[in-house]
Amino acid sequence: MLDLGLLALRSAGFLLAFTFGIQKIGWYVAPFHSNAPFASVGLAPLISKMGFPASVILALWITFNESIGAFLLGCGLGTRILAISSALGMIGALYTSVQLGEDWLRAALYLIVFIALSLTGAGKFSIDRLLHMKKAKPISSDV
Repeated sequence: MLDLGLLALRSAGFLLAFTFGIQKIGWYVAPFHSNAPFASVGLAPLISKMGFPASVILALWITFNESIGAFLLGCGLGTRILAISSALGMIGALYTSVQLGEDWLRAALYLIVFIALSLTGAGKFSIDRLLHMKKAKPISSDV
C-alpha cells in the first residue's frame, strides 16, 4: 500500500507538468520568434522583482522543474533529485506568493509533496525501481 501512496504522490508531478509546466514552456517560445530578450519574458521579470539573482537562469530552471522535471518525477525517473530540485523551486514560489499577498496554499502543498518524495523515493511502481532491479541482477557467464 505504501507504494500505491507514493504513486499517488508522484501523480502530483503530472498535475504540475500539465497545468503549469506546459504554460511556462509556451512563454519561452515567443522570444525565439521575436528576438525579445529572455530577461523580459516568462518568470524572469517576477524573479528579478523579488530580488533573486540570475533571474533568467532561475526562470529556465523553474520552467524545467514544472514541465519536463515534473513529468519525469511523475514517471518515477530521477525521483529524489527532481523532488529536491522541485522542492527548492516551491520554496521560492511560496516566498513569492507570500510577498505578493497571493494564495500560497498551492505552493505549500507542492512543497510538502516534493519533500516527502525526496525523503521516500519513488516506490515500487516507478522507472527508478525498474532500473535498480536491472542493475542488481547478477550477470551470469555461460562458460
